[in-house]
Amino acid sequence: MAEKKYFCLHLSGSVQGVGMRYHVNNVAKELGLLGYVRNLPDGRVECVIHETHGKLEHFITLLEKSPRGHIESIAVSDGQETEKFSDFTIRY
Repeated sequence: MAEKKYFCLHLSGSVQGVGMRYHVNNVAKELGLLGYVRNLPDGRVECVIHETHGKLEHFITLLEKSPRGHIESIAVSDGQETEKFSDFTIRY
């Protein structure tokens, strides 16, 4: 079984004010991901997930096809274990 890791994704483009967080939340829940999504003050959307690399890649593929807004880029970095997640949520 593949090891779960923490990943941090930053979505850039027209991603705020278009329902992107709700779309990300729905996709994450469909895939059974754990973590959260939130808007950042600089106009990006941040997702933190705790999952395998394979599910991360599938998640990104689905996000790139988003019917909401326009994602210009998705930057992925290793995340830090700052908390344990029991589900996927939208943070405000």
